[in-house]
Amino acid sequence: MLSSLLMAAMMQGAGAPVVINEFSYDDSSTDDREFVELYNATKSSIDISGWKIDSSDANGANKAYTVKAGTKLAAGAFYVMGSAKVPNVHQVIGTTNLWENSDESLTLRDAKGKSIDTLVYEGNKTPSTATWNKGLFEKVAIWGNFASIDKHETSWSRIRDGLDTGDGRDFHLMRSTPGKTNNVKSVLPFTDNFDKGTIDAPHKSFYGSFDDCHYIDPTLTGKKNLKLIPASPAGGKALIFWDSTGGGNANFFATAAIKDVVIECWVYLDGTPEPIQGQSETWSIGVQGTTGTFYNIPDPSGKLTFKANGNTGITATYQVLDSGATLYLIDHGNGGGTLKVLGQIAITAGKNDGWQRLRLETAGEYASLRFGGTYGDGGGTSVSGRISDPVEGGIYFAYREFVSLNSGARPLTIDRLSIRASKLQAVHFGTAVKTTHGTPVIDVDPHGLIGTDDFRIHGSSLVPGGTSVYILGGDRKAFSLGAQFPTGSTLYTTPGFIFLTSNSIKGKSAIGFDVPNSSGLIGTKVVFQIFDHDAALKVPAPFGHSKAIEATFGL
Repeated sequence: MLSSLLMAAMMQGAGAPVVINEFSYDDSSTDDREFVELYNATKSSIDISGWKIDSSDANGANKAYTVKAGTKLAAGAFYVMGSAKVPNVHQVIGTTNLWENSDESLTLRDAKGKSIDTLVYEGNKTPSTATWNKGLFEKVAIWGNFASIDKHETSWSRIRDGLDTGDGRDFHLMRSTPGKTNNVKSVLPFTDNFDKGTIDAPHKSFYGSFDDCHYIDPTLTGKKNLKLIPASPAGGKALIFWDSTGGGNANFFATAAIKDVVIECWVYLDGTPEPIQGQSETWSIGVQGTTGTFYNIPDPSGKLTFKANGNTGITATYQVLDSGATLYLIDHGNGGGTLKVLGQIAITAGKNDGWQRLRLETAGEYASLRFGGTYGDGGGTSVSGRISDPVEGGIYFAYREFVSLNSGARPLTIDRLSIRASKLQAVHFGTAVKTTHGTPVIDVDPHGLIGTDDFRIHGSSLVPGGTSVYILGGDRKAFSLGAQFPTGSTLYTTPGFIFLTSNSIKGKSAIGFDVPNSSGLIGTKVVFQIFDHDAALKVPAPFGHSKAIEATFGL
């Protein structure tokens, strides 16, 4: 009995034994290349005879398909059910329109009808899944719109075979690979100035939903570059991301999923407001996530009242409206129709547009966007913030225009692209102790980039108008502070420096300093903690304190 319970617990923690690993339910022709791929995530063969894939939506049950008798799925093997035109199909279950093209669930059930794995796709098209049968989806639906385009076939694919956290964010838009592994090798670090490419040819490290990205000479007009611009500071050729026939397009960088990553490039921004009211251009560079086939644009300004965006993860998003241009750092989380703007930078024509350095980074619990300044160091303007749910994810580049003439558009155009694993970290640890005004909170803004002149540790939920002590140390320790302090008080580092600050009337304070641009600092760890004085605490040492935060300096 005990062994059975342990096995069940282990299986639950690892996800379903057989998962819906990859699927496609819509394509740009006659919907004749639809499929569902199953994957055996265990180390043993499983008899899936009589198992079913059924489908439902808010209105009730739809089509169901049964696995043929005598079907055993070997450990680590795939089983594809779909139309005859699908490569590597094991069981043909129809010709066209096997599943609905929007807001539907797919559920894999065993021969006894027990739900083994289930999901909902295109959650943006249903107002709420609250009325759906709770057994039809797990945590959060897959949010973005989808269609597999002829000659650019994509699918919703788990970022690694069998990965199952119950969240729609497990799936990314990727190159369609029915019957084959979703696993992609890491190609990081990646650096390219694009000068070796042939003009108008696609870049082979990216895969587009409608069209690939292409090499251009920015100083010359051509099929892929309708509007000339100056060469970047790196000189030579550049890379442009768009579908020149118009509409949305997404490109996905072919590397293994990653959580802590830095993307740095030269990017061209045209800060001129759109000449016609209601017109817009938007692009996103995203990490820790994915987006939909059509790149339905995000609406960080709230002016477009547009809710169908499929972005997940963290993005640097640039939007030009008739009212002006803005560069945003956005936390999209797992989609779900919500986004959190972590910071924004106004872009003005002739002032801070044109070619600029852009650096997007996720590290530990934080994301940062650095704009302008010198490529490779900490200068420029920066915004940053805490990530709601940092996870491994994909890297994507997307653009969409709503303009009357494509010839006047400025699609996402970059040069000297660098993508590498982040050497920065900023993570909380330990336990906070409350004051009578709340629980002190410590954050870092931005986080540990060498050469930065705006490294800042700040506190919130402090005693309004009071005094706080910032402790800086170089190690992780845990010193119990004894009976003179409130119960549970712990110092989490050996103090090296102590800073005294005054809290604002809103209960906030901060300290800041420059970080030298010295490679010798890379990998250095520092620990900060805030002790907040509160005379209302009835102990000899009346201090509450924050958790500790450990920052690692990097490139």
